[in-house]
Amino acid sequence: MSEMWFERELGSPVSKGITDPTSLLLGHGAPDWVRLPQEIGGTRAKVVKAIAAPCPVCESGHTVRHLILDLPVSVAECPLKGFLWYERPEPPTKREE
Repeated sequence: MSEMWFERELGSPVSKGITDPTSLLLGHGAPDWVRLPQEIGGTRAKVVKAIAAPCPVCESGHTVRHLILDLPVSVAECPLKGFLWYERPEPPTKREE
């Protein structure tokens, strides 16, 4: 089985294939996997769950989508600041799901 990675622009419901931009994924659901930026390792991480919570950067208190990963890192999708990667104290356990 081959693996294909997609990129999505902030706020867009359409993801485009990295190696084949004619391949598209539509939808707002959480991905199964994400790739961390090269600046923080560039590895891939499994998405454990998606939650709505306050933005970790903006002081306005608006709610954004957070992807909780199987690493001590999460990502928030802020419409004002973009994709915000941040550290968590420890990976979530099965009991937290």
